[in-house]
Amino acid sequence: MDAREQRLVKNEVMFRDLNERVARAAEAQGVDDHVFEFLCECSNADCTLRVRLTLSMYERVRSDPTQFIVALGHELPEIEDVVSRTADYQVVRKVGSAGGYARSEDPRG
Repeated sequence: MDAREQRLVKNEVMFRDLNERVARAAEAQGVDDHVFEFLCECSNADCTLRVRLTLSMYERVRSDPTQFIVALGHELPEIEDVVSRTADYQVVRKVGSAGGYARSEDPRG
């Protein structure tokens, strides 16, 4: 992974870490069917878009440490593949060394 790719995936890992806090707060409320606003986990450090998901939807994505939730059009084909799309967001999976880095930085171990 070159320096640019590493910087991009580090940005995505940072947003994922923030979303982990959102998920913990959602769990504390005990309402799985409530919709919460998660941050777009794209590589743009200045992105402020939000993605609306239930906790169970977020957990399905997080079941794979190489997957991230990004707004439509925020995918980065050189380091990730689009796994699925909805009308509001898409799930991407890091590939190659970016995937290895995402896995190694997963706060869930």
